[in-house]
Amino acid sequence: MFLIYSPLHACVVSLADEEDLLHDINVYRKVLNLPVLDESGKASCLAEEIAENLEHTKCEDFRDYYPLPSYTSKIPKFQKSINKCKININTTKDGVIMPLCVPKLDPDALFSNYTKSNRFSKYLNNSKYKIAGIGSEDDWMVLIISTNTSSGDFSSATSLLSGALKGHYLMLPFFLSTLIVFFN
Repeated sequence: MFLIYSPLHACVVSLADEEDLLHDINVYRKVLNLPVLDESGKASCLAEEIAENLEHTKCEDFRDYYPLPSYTSKIPKFQKSINKCKININTTKDGVIMPLCVPKLDPDALFSNYTKSNRFSKYLNNSKYKIAGIGSEDDWMVLIISTNTSSGDFSSATSLLSGALKGHYLMLPFFLSTLIVFFN
């Protein structure tokens, strides 16, 4: 029984941390008269996958990471993660991925890093973001926020052809350079 309980307990604690953080961020946004962030299954799937792929990564290894135009994402197994979550990355450009490494996922440190650091708060304080996904693994918390528009909904329904017909075909190769990713 103990072997079954221990992994289950770790999963429950992690899920509680994620739910508590999203709740606290939504209270924070309400105080600022901003819309609450509705959780998206696809954004949460991606956040979970990114957190899992960062699990054995030292915090220092990603501290100074910042994506530059024409670079592909340096998030480990990013393409595999978006494929697993069935996200059409070619039509999703209005999202911000914010991984944060905090020892033992201390709730106060997480909240403070997301809301008081200009690196993250400038996005959390923006009313255009209305969707969230959240995932965690070990010391990593990943918060993804996006708009609720067709370019930020993490949809898998929009085809590349329909995107091209709408005049967005020039943006397809440059998606990853427009996705803003910040690391602590």
